[in-house]
Amino acid sequence: MGSGAYGDTTNYFYAINPDGEIKWKFSTGNPGLIESGYLINNEGTIFFGSQSGWLYALDTSGNLKWKYDTGGNIFQRVMNTDLQGNIYIANSTNYLYSFSKDGELNWKVNYGGGLGARSVVFSPDGNTMYTTGKDSNLYALNLDGSIKWIYQCAVGLRLPLLVDNSGNIYFLPGCKRPWALVSLDSTSQIRWEYVINNSNAYFTDTSPAMDYLGNIYYTYEVHTSSTWDSRIESVDYYGNYRWTYQFEHPREDVDPLVVDKDGTVYCGSNWGYNYYALSKNGELLWQIPLEGRDIEYSTTIDSDGTLYIGLTKRQNQTTLIAIKDTGTVSIKETLFEIMDYELLQNHPNPFNPTTTIKYRLKEGGVVTLKLYDVLGKEIKTLVNEEKNKGRYTYNFDGSDLPSGVYIYQLRVNDFMASKKLMLIK
Repeated sequence: MGSGAYGDTTNYFYAINPDGEIKWKFSTGNPGLIESGYLINNEGTIFFGSQSGWLYALDTSGNLKWKYDTGGNIFQRVMNTDLQGNIYIANSTNYLYSFSKDGELNWKVNYGGGLGARSVVFSPDGNTMYTTGKDSNLYALNLDGSIKWIYQCAVGLRLPLLVDNSGNIYFLPGCKRPWALVSLDSTSQIRWEYVINNSNAYFTDTSPAMDYLGNIYYTYEVHTSSTWDSRIESVDYYGNYRWTYQFEHPREDVDPLVVDKDGTVYCGSNWGYNYYALSKNGELLWQIPLEGRDIEYSTTIDSDGTLYIGLTKRQNQTTLIAIKDTGTVSIKETLFEIMDYELLQNHPNPFNPTTTIKYRLKEGGVVTLKLYDVLGKEIKTLVNEEKNKGRYTYNFDGSDLPSGVYIYQLRVNDFMASKKLMLIK
């Protein structure tokens, strides 16, 4: 991580020193939120994208080197770089873009109705990139954007991909029954499928992870009428079951999975319960309370074993904390102001019968959160009250509604935003 840990909130990008002090911050100058994650190449150039469609390149002092308007929201986690330093991104226009490290557009392509839904990853030799299409297929592309092969999955591939050092590919189909972890070789042939033997299991949006022995870790939730349990499961390199760990709290919604050089698995709760460390054999090593702070940004491990974790505290500020591998907080928290309004996508989605809606307020005001059908008819008012600046969570229960697509809309001061949710019973 060099001299600092990098993070972002709304329209600012921060560099943080290991002692927790802000080294510098860069303002994008527009209201588009920064949710793409970031890349740092071997020259130290930092790349990140925003919801407003801009791709930015900064030097190590936080100075702008170049920016490019892609014309569409640059998605979270859909960004990568090849061995030559070219940058690859996908955005809401459904194109996959390639840029030189100096900001020149190399090419853009669109296959199967759209590419790069959640992942752009490379083969070990750097000559093949893998991404997913809106047509639910997995694409292997050459570095000029041409198609090498297509694996027809026929079900949603909304989850990030994983590629190991031998070039094997792992993915979790987003809507397949029964749920299965799938492994392909570099020629698109199936190596194995591991089926989760639970009809109530649902994969989460967390990317699978692999340790130095080739063991694979992934998360899922088990939904029944009375429970909503979160679990981590592990299989070995050949797809054989190893272990399952079930968290003590319902709906932990753990994210992201990070594995260190010794095989220790780290993850935290999106509901603000705890941050966990598990051994490679599935035993709980330690946990620390998050005191209501949600995991919302990526976790990074430094060379000395320190984890840098981005958190948000409801009705408060975003924080960056550092945790040593013993489970002790090693440096003070660094606070970031809420700089904009935002309505987040509900999770899970689709859902039955409950889901969570989160939103952020840069200023206080009278907040209304309403539910509509697809024809615009108001179904019910979820929130209608004065609220202060901060982060809020609404737990929506659709037990009294029929299956279908609905629209939820947030209004506060001069801000208005809407998103779709899908109830499936």
